[in-house]
Amino acid sequence: MHAERAAAIAAARAGAAVVRTRADDMGPVRSKSSKTDLVTEVDIASGVAVVRALLDHDPAARIVVEEDEVYDLVGVEPGELDGPEVWVIDPVDGTTSFVHGFPAYSVSVALLRNGVAVAGAICDVSREMMMSGAVGLGADLDGRPVRCSHTNRLAEALLVTGFPYDRGLPLDRQLAVLGAFLRAPVHGIRRDGSAALDCCHIAAGRADGFWEYGLQAWDTAAGAVICREAGARVTDIEGREWSPAANSGILVANPALHEAMLDLIRATSAKIPADQ
Repeated sequence: MHAERAAAIAAARAGAAVVRTRADDMGPVRSKSSKTDLVTEVDIASGVAVVRALLDHDPAARIVVEEDEVYDLVGVEPGELDGPEVWVIDPVDGTTSFVHGFPAYSVSVALLRNGVAVAGAICDVSREMMMSGAVGLGADLDGRPVRCSHTNRLAEALLVTGFPYDRGLPLDRQLAVLGAFLRAPVHGIRRDGSAALDCCHIAAGRADGFWEYGLQAWDTAAGAVICREAGARVTDIEGREWSPAANSGILVANPALHEAMLDLIRATSAKIPADQ
């Protein structure tokens, strides 16, 4: 896994260099799935840089990248999330933060084998920090090993979360769960807009638990392997083991806190009518 981890780091670094140099020249901003789901020319340019770095590592690499335009620009066909081996890329995770100059955006690169995340790297672009992990090699931040926290009570926990682009039932559900955690109570809840960085906070022990609905594989694949290697438990929002096909969201926490978070999410979600 050393080579795969090194390739993920190199690719994330290549994308981050593009994002960093284009911070004041991002070009037009447009919407995708909703008015709040933004994309810029920098997302595309970063994606191209990441894919080219991976192709330097393996010219036959299969790719899944958030921005579809990247495939044509690099001349590759889209890969499959459940394929034997595929790299999953988010060229700018936290585009809204990037657009506003809020320093919480990242480049995320992960390798999946038969649907299992086995290596990944996440570059915190504005702080120029790199977190990475690979199966059997642990997780590290700029070469220093990291571990998740040992907090085992919600009342002593700092949590992180995000909000869905769909402002209908998914938002109602998220607000209900958010309120339940605040009333649990917890020490606090933070939101910065990059699920990949949220996973890094858990892996490094800066925060104790992370949940979010409506994420895609490119948002969470690198974070999943990094958090697992840092000792955290990673599932979907319903408690099943994380997979790139999971569409119910993600729940990441140290093993002692994970069950308490899952219990509260389940109890709160059960009170929300499916047709609300």
